[in-house]
Amino acid sequence: MVKQNQSSAEKNAARCVENLITKFLPLKEFGSLSVVNAKDVVEPFHSLLAHHSHMTVAMEDFHGHAVSLDVVKVMADEVGGEVFYTREILLTSPQFQTEKFSSLQCVRAPSNAQEYVVQYGIVRIAVDRLPKDVVTRIQAGGTPLGRILIEADLHREVRCVSLFEVVPGPHFSELCLGFKQGIMSRTYGRFATINISSEPVIELFEVVIPPVEEQ
Repeated sequence: MVKQNQSSAEKNAARCVENLITKFLPLKEFGSLSVVNAKDVVEPFHSLLAHHSHMTVAMEDFHGHAVSLDVVKVMADEVGGEVFYTREILLTSPQFQTEKFSSLQCVRAPSNAQEYVVQYGIVRIAVDRLPKDVVTRIQAGGTPLGRILIEADLHREVRCVSLFEVVPGPHFSELCLGFKQGIMSRTYGRFATINISSEPVIELFEVVIPPVEEQ
């Protein structure tokens, strides 16, 4: 995933994403990733990813409905005495704005779905750097992270570090309906960080889930 012609920032972002993914599964099961220039990312992926806002807000604005959180897997670890909380998640919505993906060959979402998967993500949080009540809400797993941080009114800065092209592997076919070989060949994601009161607290890898053909 790290290429020789990448900048130091891109190389660092690629390594961070690789570290996040391999906490949960081998890279080959996840798929393949490559850093891409934002100007080369087609719509609506560019608008959904190339910004300094929470993806919770971006997804809700885009699909026109509040999103829900589905926690897939959780891992806690400690580095140098500092505790981290890492989880693999999906965001879902009862509405899916399929027509906004008109540039894609696949332009339908499954008609029988009650909740559409709109985003895949992995987030790593330095929990000791957040208020305890905020950590409690995050670990409860009932509310998307972005909404919790907004409601807590913390002084935060979202930094979008790098965008990625993602070629989904078998792991996506298990989590996201329709992500199977020959149905959707690629999507896009981003690596971002969130500072709280100027202190780095959160790393995120966030992948947009586009519509897929009904089979």
